[in-house]
Amino acid sequence: MVNQEILDRFKCSGCGECCRWTGSVLLTKADIPRMASLLGTSEQEFIDAHTRLAPNRKQLALLDQSDGSCAFLQGDRCSIYEARPEQCRTFPFAWSVREGCPELDKLLAEQKNIEQHAGNP
Repeated sequence: MVNQEILDRFKCSGCGECCRWTGSVLLTKADIPRMASLLGTSEQEFIDAHTRLAPNRKQLALLDQSDGSCAFLQGDRCSIYEARPEQCRTFPFAWSVREGCPELDKLLAEQKNIEQHAGNP
């Protein structure tokens, strides 16, 4: 995980890069009614139309677009942002992100630069 100082400075730019990463957007029990309500569907209709069994076979995950991005990504924006899953709500705070988020990459580069200059008198 990214250190707390970086996380304290993190501000999402809304670029949508994290929505293009491979992997599963795992859903909690609270996610489904929130998303179904926003879309005006029943929970079962939402499950049938927008989810699949996750690789862990213990929960549901959102479907992907053909390019691997989240099915709810439109351009660079989440079309269900107000009701987005918990996994998305906690990015990057509960994730093990090393690189690939432009805002985190910028903060990490700044931190590395500060550390390098601090070591050189």
